[in-house]
Amino acid sequence: MKKLLALCLSALVLVGCSSNDATTTETTAPATTEATVETTAPATEEATTDAIATTGKYVVTNTTGETVTELYIYQTGSEDKGTNYAEGGLADGEQVTIDVEVSEDVAEGYAQTLEYVTESGRTENAFQTLHLEEANLSLLASDADTYTSATPFSFN
Repeated sequence: MKKLLALCLSALVLVGCSSNDATTTETTAPATTEATVETTAPATEEATTDAIATTGKYVVTNTTGETVTELYIYQTGSEDKGTNYAEGGLADGEQVTIDVEVSEDVAEGYAQTLEYVTESGRTENAFQTLHLEEANLSLLASDADTYTSATPFSFN
């Protein structure tokens, strides 16, 4: 009898606490002596694979007002920058498409650095958290008023 009384009082306290908070809605199920068994379906490998991108495609447009002499997208922290996508110069207004593919074992949490150098010697590599995705990017002029955020490029 004492257990039943304690259980009822506990339920009343929970109901009283939830009614004092206008932004929280709680529902309590009636107490039973039977154990509740919760089962979940096992995660499938297919669902995990679909959720993690292994490729990225970036259309990069030079809107710096000058020629870009070096353009790289490489794994953040890597010593090897890989291919210079502005080899021979990427004139103002020109664009280049960059495809990136990584293996599944490194794809989760993969971050890249976008780096470029203009003919005047300005080097930009502050954006080091570019993820695998499809995106259109514009490299911006050095005039800080044109920046749309803390990065020297904008997503279009």
